[in-house]
Amino acid sequence: MITAIWALLIFCVLIFIHEFGHFITAKMSGMTVHEFSIGMGPKLVGFDKNKTQYSLRLLPLGGYVKLEGEDGSSQDPNAFCHKSALKRFAVLFAGAFMNVLLGFIVFVIIFSFTSSIASNTVGDVVDGSPFYEAGIEAGDTITNMKGEKYSTSVHSFRDINLFVSLNGESEAEITFKRGNEKFTKKITPSASIEEGKIIFGMVPSSEDNSLWNIICLGFWECIFVIKSVILSLWWLITGMIPASSMSGPVAIVGEIGSAAKMGISSVMYLAAFISVNLGVMNLLPIPALDGGRILFLIIEKIRGKKMDPEKEGMINFVFFALLIALMVFVTFSDIKKIL
Repeated sequence: MITAIWALLIFCVLIFIHEFGHFITAKMSGMTVHEFSIGMGPKLVGFDKNKTQYSLRLLPLGGYVKLEGEDGSSQDPNAFCHKSALKRFAVLFAGAFMNVLLGFIVFVIIFSFTSSIASNTVGDVVDGSPFYEAGIEAGDTITNMKGEKYSTSVHSFRDINLFVSLNGESEAEITFKRGNEKFTKKITPSASIEEGKIIFGMVPSSEDNSLWNIICLGFWECIFVIKSVILSLWWLITGMIPASSMSGPVAIVGEIGSAAKMGISSVMYLAAFISVNLGVMNLLPIPALDGGRILFLIIEKIRGKKMDPEKEGMINFVFFALLIALMVFVTFSDIKKIL
């Protein structure tokens, strides 16, 4: 019961923040807003103010901001379809931006209670380890890691951990900064059979939790999550991971329950992770998502004329139906895993 309450609270907050981004930007752009809704399906409660209806609906699986002229033509001069491309882009982008911003703020709050922060600067090197043999020393800052399976720029210790887990025992090119100079070394990590770990031999140094360090860490944690989401999508598209591994609302509730047992900080981290994830997913160039609508805007600017609103609305409707079908599939998949 407590898990369900936590999940409902998190879903409602993330939906509200996302839709509020669309709503406030539309209002600031002078657009006619018919409804601001949290949830889908039958309306539970609602009220009208300044020609906008505010609603709370039964199913906490989404929400929407209903704009005049968003999915069709309109005679209203303040309709979405009559506003400049820049204003329409701002409205479409604002929802995802607010989700990422929320994730950043929550990460900053979490890290502000951390006594020390592991960095991408080497604090110590284990004697005889691959880093030691390559001549990497304490005080060096890792800036880039390139391998056969994965390559990344490095801004935090999380980037190093992700690289190690994805590249495995394959040879890697490690770029590090020492003073004002940069060096690149080829390193082949070793593996600990007993512990099942890939070993480079680096012990990270710790930074204090000053305001600037916390803000930087919050920013790079957002980038890390965005990177993780994009990687997961790529693996899904290329078949490296099966579609059955996708998580839906049921699985997320279970993850929130597990996080709740570990403490409030774990719940907050999961909420921030989901919020950034939601922002990235909404920007995918798929019709019915914000990213798909942004794609239509880009096509409009390239063509030099607007797309037929009726056709655009129909395409968005078809893909919305497909997304609902995908959600149903993922939900049933989650339930099968539990049973």
